[in-house]
Amino acid sequence: MTIEIGPPDAAASSEVPSPPAIHRAIRSRLLPGVAGGVLMLGFGLAGASRPELSWDEIATADVARRPVVQIWHLLHHIDGVFGPYYLLMHLWTTVLGDSVLALRLPSILAMAAAVAAAGELGRRAFGETVGIVAVVLLCLMPNTSRYAAEARPYGFACLFATLALLLLHRALNDSRARRWCAYGAAVFCMGLSHLLVLAALPAHAAICALRLRRRPWRRPTLAWGASVAAALLALSPLLWWGMHQRQEQLHWVKPLTLGALCSFPARFVGTPETAWALIGLALYAASRLGRRSAETAVAAAVPLLVVGTVSAVGPSFWVIRYVLYVLMPTAVLAAAGLVHACAGLRPRRVGARIVAALVVVAVAAAPGQLTVRGPTVKNGSDYRTLAGIIRRRQAVGDVIVYQAGSRTLRPGVGYYLRTDAGAPRDVLMRQTAAQAAALIAQEYRDPVARLAAANRIWLVVAARRGDPVNARRDLARLLHAQYRRAGLWRVKRATMALYVHRRVNRR
Repeated sequence: MTIEIGPPDAAASSEVPSPPAIHRAIRSRLLPGVAGGVLMLGFGLAGASRPELSWDEIATADVARRPVVQIWHLLHHIDGVFGPYYLLMHLWTTVLGDSVLALRLPSILAMAAAVAAAGELGRRAFGETVGIVAVVLLCLMPNTSRYAAEARPYGFACLFATLALLLLHRALNDSRARRWCAYGAAVFCMGLSHLLVLAALPAHAAICALRLRRRPWRRPTLAWGASVAAALLALSPLLWWGMHQRQEQLHWVKPLTLGALCSFPARFVGTPETAWALIGLALYAASRLGRRSAETAVAAAVPLLVVGTVSAVGPSFWVIRYVLYVLMPTAVLAAAGLVHACAGLRPRRVGARIVAALVVVAVAAAPGQLTVRGPTVKNGSDYRTLAGIIRRRQAVGDVIVYQAGSRTLRPGVGYYLRTDAGAPRDVLMRQTAAQAAALIAQEYRDPVARLAAANRIWLVVAARRGDPVNARRDLARLLHAQYRRAGLWRVKRATMALYVHRRVNRR
């Protein structure tokens, strides 16, 4: 078995192919991409609604249902870089609703398309077999499923980063203006999906240098530069917002440390076993295939070096999901390594060895695949359980109080109670987050007076606490003197208590 290097469809024949040959060629070209898209769609949809929304997904759900004018006002204060995604989700939820599956479906479709593009990238670079193996590896990786079922723009980032790489290869093979225009459009979409995906551009420059070092370089280099410059110019408002909102947006990112680097492979892929299998195969391909794998290796390594270097000497951007798109070329390179390792065997044994290796990877990835579909696997509090408790125990006239300044508790619990007409009233909220052009609602300054007439108060605070009142000391005297605690529930990253006024008979 041999590995095709370079564009397989570049091979020419002096004979006119027969219709069956044409059909076989078409199937050969479409198979990796189509198979990858369908397979990833299945993986993405499997159990997609089971995990509850993360705190970032809660922000998506909250912002998506705001009017466009309120979204526009929000972007001037925070999350400006997510503006295109929020507007897309506003249109999407207006048509299809805001259920958990509806919120995650755009990302699932985008990740399926990203895997399809990676399969086509592998086919063009190394041949059909590598393309098919690459899409299977990507579907097996736990984090591909994890971020496919995430109502955030990371699936789109993977799609446009892979598509830009694919279009770059096409433009370098055929340097017509329309090819470079398509590449520039993909770079523009990369920035719209997530600005940090632009860290892939140095890798694109290196690929151009590798490809053109023995060919006339002036025209393709100028075309690449013009395409990138046009895309960056179109992205300049978003870049300006990103620079001015960096502190509000990324204040929580920890500095890059040696420990973060050591734990990166397992966190990047989803499990340690699959991570090292992927890295081992990729390194094998880079060492054995040499120049033939150089472009794919550059696409996989350079963005990590860029983000890592910037994070080490300046503000930290070292967040796994920000560089998730690197998983696509890494899987293509690993697939090339696996196929090359089996290429010296007898033809009948090659396919069996590849399938056996993929089965081993699947077994290693299975615990991770189950984990990413757990009900509370995502970052954030267990809003769904809290809402379920309230729904079962609520009474007419109940009010609800949240920890002051929390960005996620109010919209999180509110999301899971959004269809409940009898849900407790949020009497302390003076201005919704949408009205305040923020992600945090504004409360009245006199909470005790607002709660004076309440018979039952639900108190929801962050973290697991022995006494949730400690998170609302401004209400401590009122709750301890006039109310008795009728229930206490601790869930993931949250505590909730029900306080009943002493004038109400015990039930």
